[in-house]
Amino acid sequence: MHPVSSRLRPFVLLAGAALVATTLAPVPATATAATSVTPTSASATSVRTATPVLSRAALAAQARMTKLLPVRVARSRALGRYYTGIVTDVQTGKVVWQTGYKSPMRGASTTKLATAATTLRLLGTTSRFPTRVLAGRTAREVVLVGGGDPLLTSAQLSRLARTTAVALLPTIAPPPTPTPAPTPSPSDTTTSTPAPTATPTPSDTATATPSPTPTPTPTPTVSASPTPATAIQVAVRVDDTLYPAPTAASGWPSHYLPYVVAPVRPLVRDFRNTWDSAKDAAAYFTVRLDAELKALTAGRTDVTMSARYTGRLAAPAGAKEIARFAGNTSGAALARMLLVSDNDVAEMLFRNNAIAARRGSSWYAGRVTAVAELRKLGIDITRWRLYDGSGVSRDDRVTARGLVQLLRVAQLPSHPELAPLKGMLPVAAVSGTLRSRFTSRPTRCARARVFAKTGTLFDAIGLAGYALGSDGRLRAFAVLDRPVSPRYSTTVRQAVEVVPATATGCY
Repeated sequence: MHPVSSRLRPFVLLAGAALVATTLAPVPATATAATSVTPTSASATSVRTATPVLSRAALAAQARMTKLLPVRVARSRALGRYYTGIVTDVQTGKVVWQTGYKSPMRGASTTKLATAATTLRLLGTTSRFPTRVLAGRTAREVVLVGGGDPLLTSAQLSRLARTTAVALLPTIAPPPTPTPAPTPSPSDTTTSTPAPTATPTPSDTATATPSPTPTPTPTPTVSASPTPATAIQVAVRVDDTLYPAPTAASGWPSHYLPYVVAPVRPLVRDFRNTWDSAKDAAAYFTVRLDAELKALTAGRTDVTMSARYTGRLAAPAGAKEIARFAGNTSGAALARMLLVSDNDVAEMLFRNNAIAARRGSSWYAGRVTAVAELRKLGIDITRWRLYDGSGVSRDDRVTARGLVQLLRVAQLPSHPELAPLKGMLPVAAVSGTLRSRFTSRPTRCARARVFAKTGTLFDAIGLAGYALGSDGRLRAFAVLDRPVSPRYSTTVRQAVEVVPATATGCY
């Protein structure tokens, strides 16, 4: 989610501006031409499918929406002057309503739909991001290697520490070999033979006085000094080189870091917004490894074990793997990103997508990868600009038309890889970022019938997704608005909700 920042200045519109405009003047582009998305023959082509014959009832419902949508949008004065939108029948591709739908706008978190589509194309829902422990430069050094898992938890790191400790112990601190008891040799087992007893004669019958038995002199006992325990310390290093050293994306205000979005690293635990998530995760892993080593050697007098974090180190080439956590799935990461609009998850997927496409993991690689996949889908991304995966960048631009095309393609049988997208979206008045939405009197009837991705910045309000009509038909929609003032954000969000609510036929 994108918290509204009071530190940013609101847009000031000219006095006397018209309350509603059915077309939108192009938003000035703030990005450089070198990173702009240029149209190609593939991207300029709309998605086409065979047009099915609609029933009389469906045609009547669609005609009613076509008539009501512009009227209801015009009444929603909170939308102000600068907004765009489009509603399309998913099955037929027929436009039900549109205004300024080709104009580039800040999409805020609706941009995550592009990241989601790219992830589904390249990683699917079952790819995993392993976190590994490799051998370091010595037997007493290990390297925790981040694998780009956005959902890694402290509990999972704790289990990895346990596995690591069990694997390390036989090598660096094997249990002492017990000393066997000495076995007596044959020379030490001489049996004394008793002397023969003589038969006494009469002259020998005198009673002899036995001679006294000598008392042995005791040998003094010398107590041996105990052998001191050997102290063994395991050095823990962290390798976060899967991604480049963190930098802010183009268009990220400095005060967004690390709260709205954190520096992007391939190792993080529990969604913690910190300046150095890799160090934080490695320090926690070290504490758990220290505890596990101590527990495994409890009661031993020959060694004392400990672990200490000693900083960053790129794992040596060909280093032996000691332990690994297989990682959470790309599907789980996507569900989290879309449901609660998690910016950090989005940025990690943005990098992971580029890695899957074998383009590296830089910002540039992420942009090129997203653009390439959208073009392959036939999405018209003319005038789009993608500088990050979350939509936080103030330089990002998307169009309502492109978003709706993407949403429609995701429902076509020709692209089954995109089918999970709809089920991952928040549901109106039910879940995620839409849980507290669609509660106003005109739109509450759309509860559980709208599935959409929200987008909120201080000067951008967006909503893009699906509206399930009372006629049983699914319609894709996108509304992007530039509010007059951030003070009106709640009112603007409610005004935006009018479009999908009307598209359900329940308004």
